[in-house]
Amino acid sequence: MNAIIPRNTIEQIVAYRDAAVGAYHAAFDSIQCADTKLKEAALLWKSAAGEHTSSSAYSSDADEVKAFFQAVKLPDRDQFFRTAVRLIDISVWQYLVQMTDLDALMDRKAKDELRDSLKWVPENYRRGSGETHELVNLDEIMGIPPVTADNIYATIDKWAGEAEMIFRRGIATAFSTLDRRFRSHDGFKVGSRVILTYAFSSYSGSFDYGSTRDTIMDIERTFCILDGRKPNLAYGGIIGQIDNERRGYGPRQSEHHGEYFKVVGYKNGNAHLWFTRDDLVEKVNKLLAEYYGEVIGDGMTKEADPFANVKRTPAKHFGFYPTPDAAAQDLLKGVPLLQSKDKEPLTILEPSAGTGNLARRCIRTISELDNWSGGRERHAKEYRFDNRVDVVEMQPHLAAQLEAERIYRKVYATDFLSLRPSVTGLYDRIVMNPPFDLERDIDHFVHALDFLKPDGCIAAIMSAGTEFRETKKATAFRALVERMKGQFRDLPPGSFAEVGTYVNTVTVKLWKDGSRSYF
Repeated sequence: MNAIIPRNTIEQIVAYRDAAVGAYHAAFDSIQCADTKLKEAALLWKSAAGEHTSSSAYSSDADEVKAFFQAVKLPDRDQFFRTAVRLIDISVWQYLVQMTDLDALMDRKAKDELRDSLKWVPENYRRGSGETHELVNLDEIMGIPPVTADNIYATIDKWAGEAEMIFRRGIATAFSTLDRRFRSHDGFKVGSRVILTYAFSSYSGSFDYGSTRDTIMDIERTFCILDGRKPNLAYGGIIGQIDNERRGYGPRQSEHHGEYFKVVGYKNGNAHLWFTRDDLVEKVNKLLAEYYGEVIGDGMTKEADPFANVKRTPAKHFGFYPTPDAAAQDLLKGVPLLQSKDKEPLTILEPSAGTGNLARRCIRTISELDNWSGGRERHAKEYRFDNRVDVVEMQPHLAAQLEAERIYRKVYATDFLSLRPSVTGLYDRIVMNPPFDLERDIDHFVHALDFLKPDGCIAAIMSAGTEFRETKKATAFRALVERMKGQFRDLPPGSFAEVGTYVNTVTVKLWKDGSRSYF
């Protein structure tokens, strides 16, 4: 954080804020007093003129008449105070973000998220009996912390502690937006050129407004900060330079040289961007390695035989990152886990099960029927709820915990890569979240195929690099998935952040016989 707000400044901000809230309390009292006086005046008028005091008896379309009858409208007291506090606090937090230079460290996505957290949320009421209305979203509308000295100090400490992570996350987001290969940071080893599709309007030839423009601004902002400089405004950087140098109309070719980039634009609307500062690219790579962690720090591997050279030594910390709930739900979406009554129970395997977050979801219980439409009895007649789930876990303490749950058919306390189908038998379904580093996820996936029945289905969470790396193993794996009509799907960035890694991930799903390509 470039600037920490001095204590006396914070005390002044809080004092002004409290004074403003107090002033609005006094203002309401004045409005209430004025409302009372106007009602007294209206009663006196009525005593003098009877029913002729109605506003409809006058030219109510006249602005001065409207202004007279609407001079004071008494608001609801609680809503008035609540609105005053919310408006003041939102604006103060926005000001604090600006004062701490946090805005300079944030990419477009992070700024949008922050703006969303500080935006105005309308009050939502549920009608009650008579004239009563119940406010139903109080927690949402009061979601920001009140502006107090303690809250400001705590928030600034949090921002300062997270500033570098916010900056690194912004770099990862920006580059992954430019090119899908950069979802795995080893993509930066590909080279210093990026192809920008649809950068220029096919109609006017000018630089298109949209995500590509914003992303280039984010990357230039990153390079400025790493170069020890204050970020440029849009018109002062490469974007402004391109706008000025491509004046005119219609598709055309152009070349632009900035402090950190060379950009060549083509008539088809695409552009090629070269990074001209190798020292800053190196800094970016180091920051990304710190952001993603060692789990993919050595992801670029070169092997003569795509699948034969299996990494049999355990990954660092066993590559253990428990599957978060949201990622588990995405992985299992579309994977059939119900079996009809006229068939044998499904057999399901989770290799490298860890804490069993995937396997546990594959064990259907009769109680789940209460949440299904159509009734418990009909579904209980049609489907089995006795899936046979096995798990494999090489860490003894985790294997013991899985055994203690007593919900799995078999717990194999061993390294999955040392296990053979002759010991376990074959499975209808395999769900897995294997170690990612050194392409171990590919090793585990290919090994798991040996355990799958010919008409079985496998679903795995894997490093995003499996979809983009140009190593022989990754290329062969993509060809294998394509032959089996499998599919890659991105998980949201940061899906594993809650368990300690920012590696980007994908799901890979396929049927072994290639009979289906949908989930």
